[in-house]
Amino acid sequence: MYGYQRSFSLSFNVVDKLTEDAYTMMDQQDNKTRCIRKMLLDFVNANGIILDYNTIPQNERLKKFYGIIDPEKVANAPQPDKREKDGHKYRFQFNLYATDRLANETLVMLNLHNNKALLIRELFLDFVKANGIIKNYASIPENERLERFFAYVVRDVVPVPQYGWAVKTLKDKNIEVLQCYDGTHYLTSKITYKAPDGKQVCITI
Repeated sequence: MYGYQRSFSLSFNVVDKLTEDAYTMMDQQDNKTRCIRKMLLDFVNANGIILDYNTIPQNERLKKFYGIIDPEKVANAPQPDKREKDGHKYRFQFNLYATDRLANETLVMLNLHNNKALLIRELFLDFVKANGIIKNYASIPENERLERFFAYVVRDVVPVPQYGWAVKTLKDKNIEVLQCYDGTHYLTSKITYKAPDGKQVCITI
């Protein structure tokens, strides 16, 4: 399953402040292909495989996937059009390689969407709306990217004797996921939810 590649594209019309910022961010990347590839991998790493991303309302996406508490007050909220009606078009082609589990899951998510170009465009615009213009995204360490841009706290790897090693523990608000790995396969995931009243619910998959 690993080792193959697919070609994708990121495209949008620069017609308002948000799409102009997205264009500016892409222009500030040393390696545009690496930026988009890392962003997609980080999204799936933090959130798993999401179905029908494009049908989820944008405010809900910003809250759920980027940790934005009040989407209406983010710095990159939409502003009135400041360009001609059609604006100017931005289009960028890139390849994604299924070289490991995470890359394969990212390709699975892309393949589950009928309109892959729309998914990539909406995800990139959501990222810029939530985080602003980030220069040389791919050069930022992975853990910092996950914490800073996707509202996750990535803890250090810890030993789990009965299963091997826990590759990482991700914490998003009141939900904590501990994934156990034996060096070849994921063996189990333990999900812990802490309710506002202090009670905890644990689920093992």
